[in-house]
Amino acid sequence: MEKVYTGDPSEIIQSFPNFNLQMHCCRYWWIINWEHRKLSFPFWRIYNNVQRGGFMEYKQQVYEMEPDTLYLIAPNTDYSSRLYSHPIPEDGYRLTGGRISETAGDKLGELLEKGAIEHLFIHFTLGYPYDSVSPGIYPFRMNRHLEDRIIRLRNYLTEHVAQFNFTIFLTIQSLICELLFSMGEEKWKYPIRDVRIARIINLIENNIGNDFTNESLANRANMATNAFSRLFREHVGETLQNFIRKKRIQHACLLLLHSNRSIDEIADKTGFANRYHFSRIFSRITGYAPAKYRKESAVLGITPPAEIPAI
Repeated sequence: MEKVYTGDPSEIIQSFPNFNLQMHCCRYWWIINWEHRKLSFPFWRIYNNVQRGGFMEYKQQVYEMEPDTLYLIAPNTDYSSRLYSHPIPEDGYRLTGGRISETAGDKLGELLEKGAIEHLFIHFTLGYPYDSVSPGIYPFRMNRHLEDRIIRLRNYLTEHVAQFNFTIFLTIQSLICELLFSMGEEKWKYPIRDVRIARIINLIENNIGNDFTNESLANRANMATNAFSRLFREHVGETLQNFIRKKRIQHACLLLLHSNRSIDEIADKTGFANRYHFSRIFSRITGYAPAKYRKESAVLGITPPAEIPAI
């Protein structure tokens, strides 16, 4: 039988890392207060301040934020933030700021004279296992290419708040990829995982609201339920149902911070029986009730509160 040419001259099957870059926000704000005792969330962040005066602290190390430096923050990094010597409230946070628009003009100048700082921030996730790296803050001094991308983003964000065109989205992606690459290859060395487990994890992450049982997922992997459950725990380090619960809560965190959905809608979308079941599990894992988590994380808000105007 004549061999059919498929377009690939090699018969060697190739395997590539499977990561799913999901953007959650890219914003350009002025801030005059940025005092948070705890900023630990299940997504990556990139920060850049135009002026000096911002500080972050993680594991007793203080990072004085420099204008020529980008700060990449890994998921679940429990750090605090402040501007200047402003005290951090014992309970909650203090945030005053808003979007910088192209019509800011003199108003922005007045705010800067009062000590405001121009603050660019990006939030994103990569999916399992690349969101499970060790927590930490990674400063990167900007080179010419990074600086060009940051300036392009600032200029775009002063005119646009909701819609991103393809080229600016590629600008954001290239910025993220360069910073992740600069972290070093050792950060991304994960043990080889069974392909069946990798497929099931991908299925869970892309269908987080589904009612997954051990038996149904074992059937997907063409394995006996007990054997599959043991294999999953061996590769992932926790039980299948614990993993699913944590993924649901992580997705709920993103919806609480980056959407205007109600708590009832979020509970339904993330696969919980009702709001009360969701609130109980959410509080157990995060230490916050969902409503309090959303309120105390207003720095990420989709719609700034009334006291945080855009200019």
